[in-house]
Amino acid sequence: MSELISHTRHAFLVEHLDTIPAIRHVLDVSFPTASKQIDQMIAAREIEETPLELVRGGRPAKRYRYRADHFHGLSLYLERTYLQYRIHDVGEHVIATDRLNFDSTDHGSVLSKTLSTLLDDHPDVQTLAIGVAGAVDTTGTILFAPDYPSLDGRPLQQELTERFGRPVIVENDMNAAVRAQASDNNTTVYIYLGTNGPGAGVAVSGHVVRGAHHFAGEISFIPFDEKRNVGQVLATTAPHSDDWHEALCRIILSFSVTLNPDVILFTSSDVSEDGLARLTDRCAKRFPLDKLPQLQQGDWETDYLDGLMQLSIQSFIEQIPLGGLAR
Repeated sequence: MSELISHTRHAFLVEHLDTIPAIRHVLDVSFPTASKQIDQMIAAREIEETPLELVRGGRPAKRYRYRADHFHGLSLYLERTYLQYRIHDVGEHVIATDRLNFDSTDHGSVLSKTLSTLLDDHPDVQTLAIGVAGAVDTTGTILFAPDYPSLDGRPLQQELTERFGRPVIVENDMNAAVRAQASDNNTTVYIYLGTNGPGAGVAVSGHVVRGAHHFAGEISFIPFDEKRNVGQVLATTAPHSDDWHEALCRIILSFSVTLNPDVILFTSSDVSEDGLARLTDRCAKRFPLDKLPQLQQGDWETDYLDGLMQLSIQSFIEQIPLGGLAR
């Protein structure tokens, strides 16, 4: 697929442009080149002309609409005993969503069987984005997932792409979640205590930070005392106890003195608004209050799926041939 097609899709789906002059400007091409590109995408049934609208002076403006509802994506994340999925179109409209519980430690087989069923039911799916609780490199290989032994060490992205004949992106859970909240102008940290131990996603100026070994955000290894790290403390102490609050405080301070982010998000199910206020007061005793990041609540399940959906749509924009995959 050409780079020009990718940029034109981006103009429609991300920047929401709908006229040739506007698209020509962002593509930095001549009017005839932009017009030809539009004609090709109309012929491929990716876009269509919308009814003319009268503008000042009575001259009709020719506008176009991307046929987003004809191209679907699948976003799915896997937890220990359940998976959550969302079928959506490339315009971010949700078509179907559900949570499926299972009783198996063979997460690889559960994932493969579920994807087979979903793709049979939704043949218009062009791209897939899969979230897992583990360290993942940029090729979609699972580098560290001790709670998911059937996935640990597997080149999952390559395996699923070859099996299902569609582009697949495999991403770490917190990297996906922080993507949904990231801003071009801010540094954002997203923390989830979860059932697999605490994890964090980090985004600087809208870009996810992975680290030299794709291990950024593995905050369970932050030291707590001579014998324990914060992951061990959070796993063995009661929520809202003094040690529990101290472990979260050390996580916040670790990020405050290294990245000094604008905001740190905790899931609403992990920390209440009152809990965030208590953590702010506790941290302020050891760090300047006006330099502390804002502590806010996030909706982890929604943000997780939103981040995966963004990845699925980005994959469509960049990898799917003109007119979409034939099914």
